[in-house]
Parts: sequence; C-alpha cells; structure tokens
Amino acid sequence: MIRRIVIPPYDKYELSTFVINDNTVYIGHFGGNGATVEEQLENTLKNLQKSLEEISLGLENVVKLTIILKDIKDFHKIHSIWTKYFTIDNYPVRTTITSGFIDDSCLVQIEGIACYS
Repeated sequence: MIRRIVIPPYDKYELSTFVINDNTVYIGHFGGNGATVEEQLENTLKNLQKSLEEISLGLENVVKLTIILKDIKDFHKIHSIWTKYFTIDNYPVRTTITSGFIDDSCLVQIEGIACYS
C-alpha cells in the first residue's frame, strides 16, 4: 500500500513530503533558510531530520540524497556540513547537481530516499 505523507510547510505546495511504499520512503524536496549555502544546507538537513522523526525515522535511515546547488562553485563548501550530519558509518549515496531555482535566494535543495530497517 502506498502512503502519502504531507508535513507543513510542504502542504501549501500541493505535493507530498514523503511517499512510502513498503519499507521505502521517497523524500520530496527540502530546503532551508540562510544567507550562505552552508547555512542553507545545515537548515535543510535539520528540516529533513525533524520531518523524518515525524515518521519514526532518522538521518541514519537515509540511503540516497541528491543535493541540488544553484552554483556548482559551492560544491566544496557543502562537504563540511555533510560530515556533521553523516559519518563514515552511515554515508548515504550522494549525487550533486545544479539547477536554477524559482526563488533567487535559494542556494540548495535536497531530495532522496530513506528506508525503514
């Protein structure tokens, strides 16, 4: 059975925050506030962590994340934040891509997959 979970503030965008099928959790886009890409990624991961807790998961359940950067020049800046939230024992698979965003102040977003153990 497919379950669709909508957690504010994502409810105002008419999309699911998570879609759960069996033990696989598909993670919709997450973003965060901040003046720098580092601040935005840190807040994004905090937002993801908080939302995962609402469905009884944590960052250790994340198996894949796509990081979407506005500017690929920020690629090396994000690694220090990444290693604060993920350690060598629980690194998810990561892909980093670039994209233009509708909001000019948005520097980073993520999406991905998590699993119930």
